[in-house]
Amino acid sequence: MKRRPPSRLGITRRVSLGFAAVALVLTGCNAADGSPSASTATLKVVATTTVFADIIRNVGGDRVAVSSIIPPGVGPEDYEPKPDDARKLADADLIVSNGVGLDDFLDKLIGAGRSAQAARLVLGDGIPTILVNGEANPHFWLDPSLVIDHYLPAITAELGKLDPPGAAGYTANASAFAAKAHSMDAANMAKVESIAAANRRLVTFHDAFPYFAKHYGFELVGVILANVGQEPSASDLARLVDEVRAAHVPAVFSEAQFSPKLAQTLAQEAGVTKVVTTLYNDALGPAPADNYLGLMEWNMDEIVRALT
Repeated sequence: MKRRPPSRLGITRRVSLGFAAVALVLTGCNAADGSPSASTATLKVVATTTVFADIIRNVGGDRVAVSSIIPPGVGPEDYEPKPDDARKLADADLIVSNGVGLDDFLDKLIGAGRSAQAARLVLGDGIPTILVNGEANPHFWLDPSLVIDHYLPAITAELGKLDPPGAAGYTANASAFAAKAHSMDAANMAKVESIAAANRRLVTFHDAFPYFAKHYGFELVGVILANVGQEPSASDLARLVDEVRAAHVPAVFSEAQFSPKLAQTLAQEAGVTKVVTTLYNDALGPAPADNYLGLMEWNMDEIVRALT
C-alpha cells in the first residue's frame, strides 16, 4: 500500500561548497533530484513548474540540466515572482512554459532579466482547449494523451534543434517515457472501471481537472474556487452546496497546495462525508507524487478510493 504524503510540503535546499552563488541558484534543484548539474550538461533548461521540469528531464537525460522557477508544492496561477527568479533565467539555453494563461508571470521575469536571447518553448501552443466559463483552460498535462501527443514531440524537437548531436538520444528518451505514460494511463483507465458509473463525478477545489475528467470519463459537478486567490461569496458557496447535494457526490476533492477549510465547509454543508485534500496537479509533491507519472497514479488512486 502506498504511503500517504503529507499535505504540507517541505522544500529541502542542498548547498555544494564547490560552486559559486549564481551556479547554486541555477543548479540546486537538479542536484537534489539526481539530474545532471549545469556544469556537466550540454543544455540548461528552466521550466516554470516542477511538473514540466520532470517531463523535460525525462526527455533530456544526462545532456540537459533542468530547474523550475516555482518550487514544489506551489501553484502557478497566483505565484508572485521573486528577485532571484530572474537570475535562474539569466544563463538558460531554453525557457519552457505552458501558456494559455497559466504562467503569465514569466513575461515580466524575462523582460526584467538578461534572458531575452534564450529560446522559448510554450507547451500549450496548438493544443485544442476546453473552455471553462468562457476561458481556455491550461491544465493539459492531466490528460496523459496530450503529454504524449503534444508535449513530448515539442520538447524533443526543441532540444534536438538546440543540441543536434543529442537529437537521437532525445527521441529515444521521449519514446521510452511515452511508453511508461501509456502504461500508467492504461492502469488508470482500469482503475476507473472499479467506480460505479453513477459515482464518476468530481467536485474539485479549482478548475484544474477538465482535461482529466474528459479523458477518464468523469463528470465535473463544480469547483469551489472559480478564481484562485479569491474566495467564493456566500451566494456562490450556497449555490455549489445545492449542486453538490443534487448530484449526490460521494466525495469532495481539494489539492495539497490549498487550505482544506473551504472543501471541508462545503462537504459539511452538503452532507458529504468524504473529503480528500491531497491531490496534486500544478506542482509535484512528496513521493510517490514527486514525478509526473507518480502524480497521475496517486491522484487516480485517491479518487478511486473516495468514490468506491
